[in-house]
Amino acid sequence: MGFIDELLSSAKIVVDKAGKQTDKVLEISKLKYQSIQLQNELGHLYEQLGVATYAKMVQEADNGDLIASLGDEITEVRAALEVVEEKISEQKNLRSCPNCGAKMPREAAFCSSCGTKLETEEEKPADDAGCCCGEECDTACDAECCTDEQPSCCCGEKAEDAAENAEAEECCKKDSAAAENKDAE
Repeated sequence: MGFIDELLSSAKIVVDKAGKQTDKVLEISKLKYQSIQLQNELGHLYEQLGVATYAKMVQEADNGDLIASLGDEITEVRAALEVVEEKISEQKNLRSCPNCGAKMPREAAFCSSCGTKLETEEEKPADDAGCCCGEECDTACDAECCTDEQPSCCCGEKAEDAAENAEAEECCKKDSAAAENKDAE
C-alpha cells in the first residue's frame, strides 16, 4: 500500500502544479485581452483627437475643450494600459530595462536589447537611513516600523533609552555618531 499512496501523492502534486500553471495562463490571457481593449480605445481616441485638431486648423472651429477632453482621456487610458502591462510583466516574471524599456527576465544582468547593466536584487544598495522604509525614524511614514513603539537602533533599543543599558549605549552612540557624520556631509 505504501507504493500506491506514494504514487497518488506524486500525482496530486503534479495536478496541483498543473492547476496553478493553468490559473497563471488564464490570468495572463485576461490581462492581454484588457491590454488589447485599452490599445483599441487609445487608437480611437487618437483618431478623434486628430480629426478635432484638423477641424480646428482648417475651419478655425472653437473646439479647444474637446481637444483638452480627448487629451485627458488619452492620459487616463495610457495610465490604465501601463498598469495592465506591468501586471502582465509580473505574471511572466519580466521587468523593463530602465534605459530602453525592453522586457526581459528579472534575473537578467544585462538588457538583451541595448546592453545596459541591470541592477539585481543582491546589488541594490542597502538603505542607511536607519529604518526599513528608508526614512529617518523621527520623520518617517506612519508604518509600524516608524512608530515610537519600535526600536530605532540595531541593538533593539531606542537611542534615548540606551543609557539604561550599557551594552546598548555603546551601540547607539556609534549609531548616533554615524547619523551625525552623514548629516554633516
